[in-house]
Amino acid sequence: MDEHKETSCPKLTGRIVFPGEPGYNEARLDANFFTSKKRFPDLIVYCQNTRDVQNAIKWARFHDVPIRVRSGGHNHESFSTATGVIVIDVSEMKQLHVDKSKGVATVQPGVTGQELYSKLFEQGLTHVGGTCADVGISGLVLTGGMGPLLRRHGMTCDSLLYLEMVDANGRILHVTKNNEHKDLFWAACGGGGGNFGIVTSIVLKVYPAKPVTWFNIGWDWNQPVEEIIHAWQKFFLKADRRWFSHLDLWSRCFPSQRFQKLPLKALGVFWGTPEEARRELAPLLNTGRPVSTTIEMVGWDEAIELFGESTAVFTSSRPEYKSSGAFALRPLPPQAVRIIRETLQNTTSPLFNVLLFSLGGAAQDKSPADTAYFYREAEFFLLYNIEWLRGENADERICELETLRDRLLPFTEGDYLGNPDLCIDDYLTAYYGGNVPRLRHVKRKYDPGNVFHFEQSIPPAPDKWYQC
Repeated sequence: MDEHKETSCPKLTGRIVFPGEPGYNEARLDANFFTSKKRFPDLIVYCQNTRDVQNAIKWARFHDVPIRVRSGGHNHESFSTATGVIVIDVSEMKQLHVDKSKGVATVQPGVTGQELYSKLFEQGLTHVGGTCADVGISGLVLTGGMGPLLRRHGMTCDSLLYLEMVDANGRILHVTKNNEHKDLFWAACGGGGGNFGIVTSIVLKVYPAKPVTWFNIGWDWNQPVEEIIHAWQKFFLKADRRWFSHLDLWSRCFPSQRFQKLPLKALGVFWGTPEEARRELAPLLNTGRPVSTTIEMVGWDEAIELFGESTAVFTSSRPEYKSSGAFALRPLPPQAVRIIRETLQNTTSPLFNVLLFSLGGAAQDKSPADTAYFYREAEFFLLYNIEWLRGENADERICELETLRDRLLPFTEGDYLGNPDLCIDDYLTAYYGGNVPRLRHVKRKYDPGNVFHFEQSIPPAPDKWYQC
């Protein structure tokens, strides 16, 4: 018997949803309907406070029920739910306190990125968040966190100062960079949610929210697509830290009229005037013939909204899609750019998308070993996404996306943990690179019984690693 197994059954607390009860069918689903629609947990506990989390862990261990952890529910592969498990959901833990004088915010894990943006903006502040509005802030921190401030202030996890975590034995751990749990702090900065325990509170640095120049340069497919990709890469490889951008590439059969969006867009923010931005963006503005160009000063809150409005395309409230990704440590060469162009040009999928992130800047101020987030040296991140319409063959679409990812592997490395892909065999190396051994040691120390496990979780280090 596990020496830490509960010998008495604690009472479950919080808002508990069982199969057959009103709301269960909605509660069991994650954001990706495709990966969660056939998953039926035994129960879902919506925790209201840290005590609820402790009770749920202890209850699960007493009854030998596997645990899944969920905040925003945006894991693309739905690792935060499963059949025959208890889902410990912290999405209703939404307390938030801002200390403007100290430049910090104390946030519970149920607060979404957009909720935190909005509350901070009321005080003239912001955080190093992402651009998907309803992603839980704890999930963003624990996977590393990519967003428009990464080139100025680093990854989201680089703003982490403290976290409270409940471990596999139901104990509350207070974790900082310099205390006795500094190894766990390191692992939490990009080592993923649901691997070591359940986060119940975090403290983040916050920053002044200043107006910014928003730009969105759009082309149709009657343009030199490969030249556009090369020009964007060249510009953002050399751009200073005042710039952040996405290059948003949709298939040739993308229904632009339906969504009122162009299929090819270079968009982002610049901390400077629109006049400066227009001058510096000349290489992009002079590539092909842009159909639409917006370069204007906007408030920071509006810029965040524009990111979501410009890139998100869903045909229903329950989308079915496949997502994957890879890092480019150097600019994509002509052969790789040609593969992207040919794939998007020849596909019959209207919703096949490749979204490039400009990395670098402050994200590269730390080394790959400084945090569990490994890909510090990458210049770009490529996000592959394909959504299928009702009646389309999901397997064919998934194969199409994975084929593109495989064809680009000679020019890319790994994948981002916040964008998991079950088709990746060596997922540990793909997500964590050279940090895998250290992460497995941390796992062994804090969860030796592998209580927190799922399809692509971090396993504890094996006994043989400790033998002389």
